[in-house]
Amino acid sequence: MENRLTPHMHDPEQLEQRYRKDKPRFEREFAELAGEVDTDLIRFWKIRLSKARPETQIDGLKRDLAVVIGISLLTALLAKVPQLFSAINLEFFYLRDLPWITMNGLILYTFWVNRILVFRKVLVYALVLLASVVYINLLPDLPGDSTLLAIIHLPLLLWCFWGLAWLSFDFKDSGKRMDFIRFNGELIIMTGLILLAGGLLTAITLGLFSAIGMEISKFYIEYIALSGAVASPVVSYLLIRRYPDITRKVAPVIARVFTPIVLLSLVVFLISLVFSKISILENREFLMIFNAMLLGVLAIILFSISELENANTGNINVLILFLLAVLSLIINSIALVAITTHLIGGLTPNRLAVLGTNILVFVNLALLAGHLYRCYFKGAPLEKMERSAGKYLTVYAIWTVFAVFILPFLFSFR
Repeated sequence: MENRLTPHMHDPEQLEQRYRKDKPRFEREFAELAGEVDTDLIRFWKIRLSKARPETQIDGLKRDLAVVIGISLLTALLAKVPQLFSAINLEFFYLRDLPWITMNGLILYTFWVNRILVFRKVLVYALVLLASVVYINLLPDLPGDSTLLAIIHLPLLLWCFWGLAWLSFDFKDSGKRMDFIRFNGELIIMTGLILLAGGLLTAITLGLFSAIGMEISKFYIEYIALSGAVASPVVSYLLIRRYPDITRKVAPVIARVFTPIVLLSLVVFLISLVFSKISILENREFLMIFNAMLLGVLAIILFSISELENANTGNINVLILFLLAVLSLIINSIALVAITTHLIGGLTPNRLAVLGTNILVFVNLALLAGHLYRCYFKGAPLEKMERSAGKYLTVYAIWTVFAVFILPFLFSFR
């Protein structure tokens, strides 16, 4: 938002428009930008924003807490359906339904945060969710890879819908898509902290009750720990929204610290691969881990890009990301060669899914590497790279739709 707000700091109409669109975020970003500006318009906005009564802010926090508690209780209740109805198979339910239950909590809270109360949009989401849940539960319970791939990709499809809600359905704003990626990184950090704290609390609680001869582990894990785990992303969302400084200062540090470590790890990995006795061309399990690693590295690159500062020429972080993207391209090329050799034995759901994912990641990495090269060596602005990275998210969304709704039928649920 800072990039979009800066050019309009002297435009009354634009400031008013952006304030009405997202008041909490406007107040937060305006406070950072207005410190060095002293005009009548800026002084007016400072007075206007300072007039917000503490009582109003407290009331807003109370409403937010009430909504989060309600969504968390709903999420926890949905997660406990197998315990409420013994006829439901526990493994079947958790594999197919727990992911959408967790994502549903995030989407509902996002609707509340962005005040998306338009009946048409709410109806669209309700229909999408209902159709997805019915579809994923009606898929045959067979040991078929195509069915499993659809189940794995469903949370990614709902993640795309969550992104739409986070953007207030303004999907054409590619700059705001990078804000969404940045927010995902912050949410992962905050959720990780909450889960770590929850794990520590669980260990202490179970240890204390065990010391007095009371065994509560089964009850605690099934009803307390599980409910807290599925509700933790929504609670993290609330904390980030209300206390943005918690992750705003931590996220860039994590990006700058971990990126060089990942780069070093990839260099060591490539060297070790030459001397390894395991052949990636023949080992199927190793190839799957290989691809999961590539997706993780791509996620780190995108998150680090979203945390880059405006300075690009001579920025060591940009150079590190460029080298990381180039190394990832080399590794991805090796994976593509391995996948192509596997296709000689015939096309299977897993091979098609891995091939498609690798091609998407390869193109994405190539585009990012090109932009990072121009940013570091040519002094090109970062905004163009961010827009390109944001637009490419649409390609992943199309792929998830294919994997969920077309792939199982293409292979007759094999």
